[in-house]
Amino acid sequence: MAFKKFKARLRRKRLAKNSISVRGNKESHTLENEWDGWPIPSEGLTEDSLVYSFGIGNDIAWDLEMMERFNLQLHGFDPTPESIAWIKTQDLPKNFQFHDVGLSSEDGHLSVYPPKKPGRFNFTQEKLNYVTEDGHKPIKIPVKRLRSIMNELGHEMIDVLKIDIEGSEFEAIPDIFESKCRFDYLLVEIHYHFPQRSFEAGVDLIKRIEKEGFACFYISERGYEFGFKKI
Repeated sequence: MAFKKFKARLRRKRLAKNSISVRGNKESHTLENEWDGWPIPSEGLTEDSLVYSFGIGNDIAWDLEMMERFNLQLHGFDPTPESIAWIKTQDLPKNFQFHDVGLSSEDGHLSVYPPKKPGRFNFTQEKLNYVTEDGHKPIKIPVKRLRSIMNELGHEMIDVLKIDIEGSEFEAIPDIFESKCRFDYLLVEIHYHFPQRSFEAGVDLIKRIEKEGFACFYISERGYEFGFKKI
């Protein structure tokens, strides 16, 4: 654990050297609670707010907290078989709607690799070392652009957009901006530690987000989860 904390401090220092740090009026973005590295925005959210949460896996603690705290509408998205099966076993609030589709830069299907360890839920398009000797091969999952999803659901604006899609954020986020999707908060895990990605690519993605008029108000202790607010 101590070594992990040491590596996390190094990541955060490296981010700071690239001018990536928490900015703006921190008091207006008080973190009232956290779940697994995700902030809960405390400003401007009401029961009329709308949340999109991509990458449910088998953990909806943050999602449940958001709904309990603000009584808002939340749409959860995850196309992986394990997550779909798991969500069916849950007693979900009425204001939680689940969709078995993923987020990408195009409408269609994406090949993803299953986790190497049984019981995990983190499918990813990054090969890593996930193809195992016991026949675990990539599977195809349905994916859509955020613009397509918003059009289908009849939404013009999202209050909080949360993205944890195991590396696919590098393609999805630029497309989100290019298609002029509107949202106030962006919470995203940036997987710049994957072998097929790089720290520099992660920095470039963060700079792109900031260029679109968002300020960073949160960086997790791990240095992977980020919170941005439209300014």
